[in-house]
Amino acid sequence: MNDTKARQYAHLSQQLKALQANLAQTSRQMETMSRQCNEHLVGQLGKVHAAWFIGGNRCFEEEMLGKR
Repeated sequence: MNDTKARQYAHLSQQLKALQANLAQTSRQMETMSRQCNEHLVGQLGKVHAAWFIGGNRCFEEEMLGKR
C-alpha cells in the first residue's frame, strides 16, 4: 500500500472515530430529552385528569344531588 492510501485510511479512521463519538453523545442527549419529555408529559396528564375529576365531581353534585 502506498503512502497516500495509508494517509487516506488513517484519516478515514479518525473521521469514523469522531462520528462514533458524536453519535454516542447524540444518543445520550436524546435519552435525556426523552426522559425529560416523558416526566413533563406525565405531570401534565396528571393535571388534566385531576381537572376532569374535579369537574366531573362538581357536575355530579349539581345534577344528581341537586346542589346548586
